[in-house]
Amino acid sequence: MIRFSLFKLMALIFLCLGFYYIARWQIILYNNGTGSTGVQQRFLHTCNLSEAYRNELEQLFDRVHKILDRQSITHILCYGTLWGQIRMAKMLPWRRKAEFCVFNEELMAREEARFLRLFYSHNLKIYYIHSEGLYRIFSDNPDVSPYVELVVFQRDDAQSMYKRVGWRRRLMPPHCDWTPSLDCFPSHLLEKVLPRRKLGHFFYHVPMGGIELQKYHYAQNWWKDVRVFNC
Repeated sequence: MIRFSLFKLMALIFLCLGFYYIARWQIILYNNGTGSTGVQQRFLHTCNLSEAYRNELEQLFDRVHKILDRQSITHILCYGTLWGQIRMAKMLPWRRKAEFCVFNEELMAREEARFLRLFYSHNLKIYYIHSEGLYRIFSDNPDVSPYVELVVFQRDDAQSMYKRVGWRRRLMPPHCDWTPSLDCFPSHLLEKVLPRRKLGHFFYHVPMGGIELQKYHYAQNWWKDVRVFNC
């Protein structure tokens, strides 16, 4: 009968773990290098989208802009789309969507059914996500095609801030300092004539101060060049 002391048992466990991590590391290195072509192609696919996809997104984004502009609805670049303008003057090549930030006071002054018909009449589909407080617009299936989001903000005069709407956020404390997910930003970023900046082949309004808005929406890492995996 073979007897194991506690020391021998622990040594055997560590030895097995060592072999496991060495083998795991070799698999990772092999897949990231010149190993299986199929695996490598799937890995590369996590980054840049095709040029056709990006062109379609850019065209859809400009169609939405023109509809909003003809109705004198204030809309600005924000979130990842604003990052693309700041860093590359075009859409970030790995993003499947683009965003405008719009403002609830202006939307409330319009009949919602009429607002939706503006997009239907241009062969675009639109629906409102109540929990998130945003409109999603697309010309085909948003699971496989580009789409644009209109992220709705509402002015809070007591705090002199704009903050996100949507029922999920209304369940939280309304003060900007207590609830980071409100994505608050100061109202003075919209108080003057908004500048226009180039994004791809077109020009759009951006908030005052350039990167200032991102300091509020990306408070933990706005100074970093954050890229998705393998980009």
